[in-house]
Amino acid sequence: MTTPGTLPLDIATWVGRDAELAQACSRLRHGRLLTLIGTGGVGKTRLALRVAHLLQSSHPGGAWMVDLGVLQPQGVTPERIYAHLALTLGIRQLGPAGLDVLLDHLHNRRILLVLDNCEQLVPAVRECVNALVRTAPHVRILATSRQALSIDGEQTLVVPPMPPHEAVDLFNACALAAGASPAVIDDQRAVTDLCRQLDGLPLAIRLAASRVRTLSVQQLTQRLADHRFRLLADPSAACADNENPPRHSTLRQVVDVSYDLCTDGEQTLWNRVSTFAGFCDLSAIEAICTGDGVATAEVLDLVSGLVDKSVLSVDATAGLNHPPRYYLLNTLRDYGRHKLATSGQTQRVRDRHRDYYRALTSRAATTWLGPTEPEAMATVHRELPDILAAIDESIACQDLPAAREICRDLVRTRAPFFFGWLDLATQQLRRVIDASKTIPTPHRDDAADLAATMSLAAWVDATQGRHTNAAELVGAAYELHQQWELAVTPAVLYGHGSSVALNTGGQDAISLLAAAREALADSPGDRQMASLMWAMASAFADAPATAVRNTEEYLRQSEAAHAPWTISWALWTAALAALANDDHARAEELAARGLSLQRDLDDQWGQTWSIELSAWIIAAQLGGGDSVSTEARRAGWLLGASRARQQKLGVNLPGLRPLARRNTQARAAIAGVLGETGLAEAVDAGVRRHANAVRIALKESTSRRPAAIGSLRLTDRQREVAAMITQGMTSAEIGTHLRITARTVDVHVRDILQRLGLRGRAAIATWWTTQGDQQP
Repeated sequence: MTTPGTLPLDIATWVGRDAELAQACSRLRHGRLLTLIGTGGVGKTRLALRVAHLLQSSHPGGAWMVDLGVLQPQGVTPERIYAHLALTLGIRQLGPAGLDVLLDHLHNRRILLVLDNCEQLVPAVRECVNALVRTAPHVRILATSRQALSIDGEQTLVVPPMPPHEAVDLFNACALAAGASPAVIDDQRAVTDLCRQLDGLPLAIRLAASRVRTLSVQQLTQRLADHRFRLLADPSAACADNENPPRHSTLRQVVDVSYDLCTDGEQTLWNRVSTFAGFCDLSAIEAICTGDGVATAEVLDLVSGLVDKSVLSVDATAGLNHPPRYYLLNTLRDYGRHKLATSGQTQRVRDRHRDYYRALTSRAATTWLGPTEPEAMATVHRELPDILAAIDESIACQDLPAAREICRDLVRTRAPFFFGWLDLATQQLRRVIDASKTIPTPHRDDAADLAATMSLAAWVDATQGRHTNAAELVGAAYELHQQWELAVTPAVLYGHGSSVALNTGGQDAISLLAAAREALADSPGDRQMASLMWAMASAFADAPATAVRNTEEYLRQSEAAHAPWTISWALWTAALAALANDDHARAEELAARGLSLQRDLDDQWGQTWSIELSAWIIAAQLGGGDSVSTEARRAGWLLGASRARQQKLGVNLPGLRPLARRNTQARAAIAGVLGETGLAEAVDAGVRRHANAVRIALKESTSRRPAAIGSLRLTDRQREVAAMITQGMTSAEIGTHLRITARTVDVHVRDILQRLGLRGRAAIATWWTTQGDQQP
């Protein structure tokens, strides 16, 4: 049996800790909140991970590792933590991802949340955890922190240093794993003395053990003693905040020794890699951390050296077809940041970090149109912690044009819609707009840039049904243009036209968006999005012939671009136009094609609206005949399923008036056959069983047999990929067979692994052989 979750592989050497492990497991089985407390480097995270793996099977909703260390401590609110939790849990939420969204997701789910590195965010974490403990009765929380959270019902377990015999065993195991000769550790008395000097801290032991290939145990002991005397002679070495090295003096000594034993290049790279908020790959390190003593050609060797020395860790969940990703443990990241500040290079490296992620989002925003658009969105999703850090840095340094550009590009990639963190993107837009209002607009270009940001924020608000906000933003954008006597830009036309289309469906939206579309001829991705809204506005307006002509043109453009997500929405708009033209057969065919594609892509946002559209199409065809009651119930059921999904995604249907009107028309047609009571019953059934909505809409059979764990979590395309993996096919071979790129196959493989809680292709093959091929 498999369970979902985000626990990393537990592949590091595990020694001892039997007593702490047993206590932690017992306390969590009998309580709902346990905080592991201890100094940095004592092994809280490793112990939490081990406990989570042991208890995972008793939590069908999964065990989820949430690293709070990636959040900047300045100004973090409980709402920001809720959004971070929603991202980690895979909650797709287009509206505000607050406590109510989390509670709705966690309702009746037996989940284990591991909240790692809480110490820098204790007040906000305390409020968040207190709310979850009180209102999500089936959730257990395992936290790690250097201090208690001080919440009613909290149990605490102090994680002590390892006792001498366990410390020695760990040192020996790590030394041998690092490639040391057994002869190096023959003198177990010397090893015991060294471990005693290391105070039994697992991180210190691992760092020291990684060096015994080049230094004897006695040499390590002497170096540590030298550093101890240096610290005693320099009281100013005490640590005060997050920018400083580890507080525990012994850990400080061993990290100092490990740092000293690195080459100059390795030290410099360590310092600079500490700027990353999350994981990073080699290309990012080469772009951000080179120069001033580090050549690009050296980076791979320097990274390998830091991995060998247990400084850099490798993400064990990366697939074979993806480049490895690296990260620093929080203690080592803090140390590197302190050293970077001491060297006077912090701002330079942060500027390069900001510029790199600014360029990454810009590239994704301008080049996504094509067969690889799912991978482009996945890249943005994967790099989100560092993109947000780049926005934070830009605002902190008052580089508001950079902050505005990153925020706009983040939305232009469409990743917030696809992965369901639109409100997080909205928060960033609001932050940068509010910050921009606090200082005078210095020149015309800056005014145009701010107006473009306001216009894009208006479009986002309009998609969420917040038309008052959208209208205010559009009005402010026009005021800036008037104040600076600027010609109206495509961005403002787009924001204005989209807001009108989604608010009233009026015909003036068509001309506004047509003008934007024409002006964006040199920007294919932006032109495509303007074309989408233009086609949608055409389908909303009461002009069926124009709607069919415009939506069919947009469909032809999308198919020529071979962009799957774009094609799915072009099919949706063309189906809506066909419905408006009373061409029900064409509408049904287009809607089915679009929904099938959205299922392949696992596009929850698109599926929701295609299910809704399918209900409208069925309702429009209700007439006489023996099957009219059956079809009316199917249409009502689909309306209920769509409503349930809209609520999960945070969609405000009444605020999207053209869509709400269609919904009202469909309900009236269904009630004309079933009556109001029959309509209510059908809608309620759809709300309760919406997991089968795509199959119902496509007229596919649904099995009444209980499905194995994870079966309903795979799309049909993912099931095809799983079957081919079982046959031993590579990503390239699968891509050729399915007519998709190998990178798209890899995206499917990653999703399969996460959904089923598996690790590696071999596990997929095993699952498919034992369970997957038996599913309906």
